[in-house]
Amino acid sequence: MKTNRRNFLLVALGLSGATAAALFARGMMGGRMGMQGGSQAVKKQENRFFNPLRIPPEIKGEMKNGVRHYDLTLQSGISEFFPGIKTPTWGINGPYLGPTIRLKRGEEVALRWFNRLPESTTMHGHGMHLPAAMDGNVHQVIEPGRSWVARYRVDQKACTNWYHPHIMDRTAQHVMLGLGGMIIIDDKESAALPLPKRYGIDDVPVVVQDRLFTKEGYFAYPQNMMTVMHGFSGDTLLVNGTIAPYFEAEEGLLRIRLLNASNARIYRFALGDGRPMHLIAGDNSFLERPEKVEEVLLSPAERAEVVLDLKGMSGRDLFLVDRESGAGVLRIRVAKAATARSEIPQRLTRLESVEKVRPTGSRRFDLAARGPGRLVINGKAMDPQRIDEKVPLGAYEIWTVRNVGMGMGRMMGMNHNFHMHATHFRILERNGSASGVRPWERGYKDTVFLAPGDEVKLLVRHTDYADASVPYMYHCHILEHEDAGMMGQFVVV
Repeated sequence: MKTNRRNFLLVALGLSGATAAALFARGMMGGRMGMQGGSQAVKKQENRFFNPLRIPPEIKGEMKNGVRHYDLTLQSGISEFFPGIKTPTWGINGPYLGPTIRLKRGEEVALRWFNRLPESTTMHGHGMHLPAAMDGNVHQVIEPGRSWVARYRVDQKACTNWYHPHIMDRTAQHVMLGLGGMIIIDDKESAALPLPKRYGIDDVPVVVQDRLFTKEGYFAYPQNMMTVMHGFSGDTLLVNGTIAPYFEAEEGLLRIRLLNASNARIYRFALGDGRPMHLIAGDNSFLERPEKVEEVLLSPAERAEVVLDLKGMSGRDLFLVDRESGAGVLRIRVAKAATARSEIPQRLTRLESVEKVRPTGSRRFDLAARGPGRLVINGKAMDPQRIDEKVPLGAYEIWTVRNVGMGMGRMMGMNHNFHMHATHFRILERNGSASGVRPWERGYKDTVFLAPGDEVKLLVRHTDYADASVPYMYHCHILEHEDAGMMGQFVVV
């Protein structure tokens, strides 16, 4: 059966055409009413937070001849999000999502991706500073039954990154099925800090996604113009692939690495009782100093690290919530005595002073809709055969990015964000003001959120890798917008 967008999710998981069409119809028609009842049941489960939070396995690779090797298999599988209900999914080294890949600055690494899926895909190291040919974008396709190796030297500051598909026109669907995982980069600076750093104990990955289920337990992905224009929105939250999760924490400090791995949803993470969190890092670096914040707003692909002070809370619960939707995200049970000491230092890192930089060039990028289903940057939809920008190696530039939407103002526009491959930028201004830059936007970034009408000015510098023939991407990371054309290409020369 020819695969098309409407039935892709079910057909790609190995169902017959007739079965896929029937299940999709039931999920989208009768399932819509069923999901209302199902959603109420799910919300009750979430209120109970009765599932232990799944912690993705951590892999550190194997050193061979001076290169650290990682073997990663893209595969289909079956997941049980609800008791007794089998959901067909995709994952890496498992049925859904993938392991946390641990990298160390200064090491040469080789990540071998083997594709055992029925579809071609790619695997992009989001936030990684690496050569264009190792980027895993739309040009580095991995065919079924084939493998691809990303080999490079890790040369960037300690941070929380992630990996996910970047296949042309189908990224949203591949991520929806479960392809993705976290990357943690360590360096000498992070190793010396007294922060919590015991993975899965007091240093916890929190990968947040939203999903929609049919009555039969399949992922539902409505293929309509609303989904294209505003991005997919589900009614059930998953954290590390867990519905209604709780985490048993030790009394003391708890470090949480937040990743918005949803296709389109915006989250405002906060603690349910309103107490502040200690913000220590954004996308690609620590902040210079920790800052107390009541909430952290993350658009798709953005990351942040926060530290919660659980001292004196033995036997009590704390809730991580999403203020944007009102949903609970994670219940934290303070149920164990502290077995290690950690602290939040007054200084975390030193960042380059942007005041001393004298940019030599500028560029502008307007994110807009040019009719139903046609999303563009600077009036052009993505063409993998076209190079949109040539960026000089080592030069500081100011990139101005605007969400001009459809010219209907803030109330009628669409959310966007802007992600740049290859390098990490600094946000100089938001809507004409340096004071408009939010606390979690003050370090090095690779993705920035733009509400309708927003404008940001970015300080950009591409270093180390020049290649006039292999491009990098820039695009909106609302995945449906990316697939609908809101993406461009640049080479570093």
